[in-house]
Amino acid sequence: MSRFKQKRPASRRGRIFLDYASATPVLPEVRRAMEKYWSKDFYNPNAIYEEGVRIKKDINEYRTKIARILGVTKEAIIFTSGGTEANTWAVRGVKPGRIVVNQDSHPSVLEAAKGITGVETTLISSVTTDNKLGRKIREERKKGNTEYPLLHVDTSQTAAYFNIGLDALSCDLLTLDSAKLYGPKGIGALVVRKGIKLKVPPIGTPAVSLIAGFAKALEIAVHDRERERKRLHSLSVQFVADIRRFLPEAEVTQNEPNIINVSVPRILPEFLVLALDRAGVLVSAGPACNSNKPEPPDTPIRVSLGRFTTRSDIRRAATIFWRICESMLK
Repeated sequence: MSRFKQKRPASRRGRIFLDYASATPVLPEVRRAMEKYWSKDFYNPNAIYEEGVRIKKDINEYRTKIARILGVTKEAIIFTSGGTEANTWAVRGVKPGRIVVNQDSHPSVLEAAKGITGVETTLISSVTTDNKLGRKIREERKKGNTEYPLLHVDTSQTAAYFNIGLDALSCDLLTLDSAKLYGPKGIGALVVRKGIKLKVPPIGTPAVSLIAGFAKALEIAVHDRERERKRLHSLSVQFVADIRRFLPEAEVTQNEPNIINVSVPRILPEFLVLALDRAGVLVSAGPACNSNKPEPPDTPIRVSLGRFTTRSDIRRAATIFWRICESMLK
């Protein structure tokens, strides 16, 4: 049976969740992969007795599974507490120098880059799934141009829909976040190309259940990504068409395949998000981890679709959206 036929996660009756870019529910298969480490196999993988050694072996197998999916060696995988920590290590772990940050990068990248200066550019951080930039950097290095910087790609939002990996993106460092893959929150990874010298803090006791869930979530995401990308693209096109028809004054952009940004002149983003919330539609204004800071008036509303979004959800959400905007603009 298709996973898209699964019962959607429990929520308040009639509410439409369209904020998958900030959080995703844990899939049943992922939860089952984690369960045994909560009470049955709870042992510390750093212990030298039999049970601890067995759990350490499990972690090694999960690391190997993730590495195979990404086409790297298991040594390339550094587990982190999520995408934010992986981004921070990627930026602050390289040698000091000028950091070039893509304008669409996650706030954690921008925050990590603050105060880091230098004449030589040591790192470019991007969110692109197009590897043209990576290929250019790799070609220049082959020519002996050692001044070309390392390339870091944050794939937190794209790993569920596109082929990602160090070779696929021609990058040197890569961020993954389980929370965006229908896996558990609190776990992610920084993938590092062999030979890259990276300074990272000491790593504590591995979170075994989270690692197990992360590995399973990534496996499912890769298995389903082609079908899910096409499905969400179709739904996004429908939503964009409806908004443009109902609200021709709105600025609407679509980021493949599941994120739509909408700016409505004369309506502050926070007011619109709260009005939609009261009407039963859950969206965001900017990244959720940055929501404690006031958003500029021109910040677009971010509508992000996911695994449990239906065509009925999209049509109803678009209708609610334009009716609220009309009432606020009167």
